[in-house]
Amino acid sequence: MDSRRRLVRVGSILSVPILWFVASRFGLLAGLPAPVEVVDTYVAELYRDDFWISTIRSTIRVLASFVIAAVIAIPLGLLIGRYTVFADLTFPALEMLRPIPPIAWIPFTILVLPAAELSIMFITFLGAFFPILLNTIQGARGVEVEYSRAAQSLGADSYQTFRHVIYPSALPAIHAGMIVGMGLAWVNLIAAEMVAGGTGLGFLTWSAYTSGSYPTIIVGIITIGILGAASSMLVRMIGHWQVDWATEQPA
Repeated sequence: MDSRRRLVRVGSILSVPILWFVASRFGLLAGLPAPVEVVDTYVAELYRDDFWISTIRSTIRVLASFVIAAVIAIPLGLLIGRYTVFADLTFPALEMLRPIPPIAWIPFTILVLPAAELSIMFITFLGAFFPILLNTIQGARGVEVEYSRAAQSLGADSYQTFRHVIYPSALPAIHAGMIVGMGLAWVNLIAAEMVAGGTGLGFLTWSAYTSGSYPTIIVGIITIGILGAASSMLVRMIGHWQVDWATEQPA
């Protein structure tokens, strides 16, 4: 990345606190804490065990749910994308579940799952699962038929064709879905923690709202944003490593 692009990206990040300062300084948004007030609160939160416990638990919940979603969605999406009979048996039911919002799942999971932790992780799992699944399906369906035929003409069996032709060709689409899925996993996690969780950054942010600690709300939002960006960056790094043969596109 050249220096000009780095400068533009740094300017993009710096524009957020600048606009925040202007909005709080001139009262453009009622109740918005000033940046200095939030920084003081953030420093104080760094010395509290509850803040670190919430941060660690939310991070573990997201990463564990995301990995489980990827392990299930990628093979399932490849099979749906390549085999019509399997797609007819599975995809219509999955497509009916996809539009259900995470909040609607919370009462159901509380009833059927034995622990609140499982409810939170299941809802987080759903956020990552469907974007990865749909992108994997599209990636598998987008593989040129000639590639498979060429591999088979060279002696590759069905498994070898699937492993060495279809899966690598679908990887760019899979990783695009994983990036989207990581973002939605955080969205679903925070919603679940606000409603069903006794710990986590979502619960901490909601508790700050109910107690009137508005700077702590911004602390929670900033922390969620930082962790979400770091998680997406990790997925991008893994994607660039696995798809280093593809033409690199600007992020």
